[in-house]
Amino acid sequence: MVSITWNGRPFDSGRFERDLREKVLERAVEMLIERGRAAAASLVDPETGAHPLTFAWKAPPTSVRISTSGSEAYALELENRLDKERSQGRGGSDVPPVVYFAHASEDKSSAGPIVEHLMANGIDVWFDEWEISAGDSLRRKMDAGLGACTHFIVLLSPTALKKPWVNGEIDAGFVRRVEGSSKFIPLRLGLALTDLPPLLKGMLSPEIAPDNQPALDALVNAVHGVSAKPALGLKPRYVQRVAELAHYSPAAIAIGKHLAHASDEAGMFDPQADSNGLAAATGLSPEDVELGVLDLVEAGLIEQRQSFDDDTIWPLGPLFITFDPHVRDWRPADDARALAATMVNLGADQYSPSELVEATGWSKRRMNAALHAVKAAGLADCHSMLGGENWAVDHLMVTAHTRRAARAG
Repeated sequence: MVSITWNGRPFDSGRFERDLREKVLERAVEMLIERGRAAAASLVDPETGAHPLTFAWKAPPTSVRISTSGSEAYALELENRLDKERSQGRGGSDVPPVVYFAHASEDKSSAGPIVEHLMANGIDVWFDEWEISAGDSLRRKMDAGLGACTHFIVLLSPTALKKPWVNGEIDAGFVRRVEGSSKFIPLRLGLALTDLPPLLKGMLSPEIAPDNQPALDALVNAVHGVSAKPALGLKPRYVQRVAELAHYSPAAIAIGKHLAHASDEAGMFDPQADSNGLAAATGLSPEDVELGVLDLVEAGLIEQRQSFDDDTIWPLGPLFITFDPHVRDWRPADDARALAATMVNLGADQYSPSELVEATGWSKRRMNAALHAVKAAGLADCHSMLGGENWAVDHLMVTAHTRRAARAG
């Protein structure tokens, strides 16, 4: 008898699919973090000429948060770099967009010049008379076109709205829009806004005609993702810089400061709290606590485990990086650089936290906050083990990133 196991348990196809999906998502998040750090590593701060520290960590459910100690000019350039990499990762400039063009056969004379204009401007178009040959299965060909498209465009006219076939295509295109598989662009041909079906009245539906050059050019820009919005410049230097915590709600700030202040060691599950305790400690209402906790959970700064009659909340490493400067006498970002310099100056290839405490004279609380920052900034090859002395990191190995941070410090 052959027994098949997966992760040490009897094989179950449903569990196998869930485990595989989780592993794929976990690796995707890791790749995003690596990409963020790589983009940051290739940039220097235009105001200082140095490499600022850039922290990256996972935020639920599958996103990544990136924070930097650099100037606004550096942060803007890093954001532009990441936006560019993301668009290229989705097949940006090198891969043409693919349009599925739905229309009524009676509107063929108007549809032809429109799709030809799209093709002439670097946009691949699935157009029925180009794709369907004698003997082909209409449904199979249309399904293939829909499955490959990045944009679904429908030419809406009084005639098209009466066609069951066109309405079926609209339904399919709208499903892909909801799934996030493709964008949905409705175009009006001799059709008033008031005559649009209810499903489309809430969407921007430009009017178009085969001889309307500005409308054709605007459609090309829309498909290519060209925005008419000017690039965002830097604030004048006489404008006061926004505070570090300005993008957090007052409730989130109060809870974050409390957790950072109440933590004895900044290790795992330190401290643990519940909503009632947070309300008592901060003076917030239960509703404000609920919203503040939600803000911090979505920012990847805390975790919350809820049951029917209880909840438990505890901080994650990035919370100490964010809030320690406001409740303690140190900045984890500065301490991370100092740790890098310490490791390089001592000359060893690897360290335990205890060795670094002896070298720096810091408390365990301060060291753990610094270790969280080292890990989030990728300044060393960090390894953790279950159990032990509740260190944020149990083992650190010196890398090129460590040496560069030490030199910049």
